[in-house]
Amino acid sequence: MPLSKEQEERKVPAKHRRKRDERREDQNDRMEQLIDKMEEISTKGHMKDIAYHFTNKKEVVKVNFLAGVARGVGLTIGTAIFIGLLIAILTWSQAIPFLGEYLAEFLDMIQENRTTETET
Repeated sequence: MPLSKEQEERKVPAKHRRKRDERREDQNDRMEQLIDKMEEISTKGHMKDIAYHFTNKKEVVKVNFLAGVARGVGLTIGTAIFIGLLIAILTWSQAIPFLGEYLAEFLDMIQENRTTETET
């Protein structure tokens, strides 16, 4: 489809387009060099970590132990907060007419189940 007369008038001359393309290519080349350099730096750093961990077994045990303790503490605290919020929401929702009745029936069922289990 040929260009309209208006489009032809607005078209950028070819010599200006070449300059833009050359600048873009230069910028792309610099960006690629920068990315390659960053990749090399991160790979070397990672290799140092791997080499250090494979040569020092005590360090591996220490790091893994601390990571396990941190995960355990975080999981415990997170679970406590979640259960606390859940109980608070359930307590608050008893004031809502429809939910309050449903929760009361549910709690009665649980209480009945507990009493039947203790009697047997």
